[in-house]
Amino acid sequence: MTNTPPRTVRALTTALLVAAAALAGPATASASGQPTATVRPAVDFTEVHVWATGVNVRNAASGIPFETCKTFPSRQNCQVVATVSRTTVTAYCQKQGEAISDSGYSSRWWTYLESPSGPWGWVNNVYITGDEHLAHVKDCTF
Repeated sequence: MTNTPPRTVRALTTALLVAAAALAGPATASASGQPTATVRPAVDFTEVHVWATGVNVRNAASGIPFETCKTFPSRQNCQVVATVSRTTVTAYCQKQGEAISDSGYSSRWWTYLESPSGPWGWVNNVYITGDEHLAHVKDCTF
């Protein structure tokens, strides 16, 4: 048996995750049972730590509501699809949206991430450990 270098294992794992995401389809169900559109990131995941408890993960149903939420993440444009508490999650990218202030912090930046229960959605960077704009998370191109 040959030793597979960690870099090769990581590349194979990423390829398998991308294939699984493609097979999973373009939508998931929200907590209310309504379909929620999902942008399926292909690669370039990173981990972020949500330091607060009961943080809302927001997204929207497919069509115009999803496009509006994706264009400008906010409490008004995006419904709650999950909550996260003091955990490390997989993040894809970040973009500017509604300014949120809480616990002495403020940010216009929102990170698109996967909640532990599965749905992808937006969390304001106020609730993520780091600066207002996270240096290790790329900016969204969508």
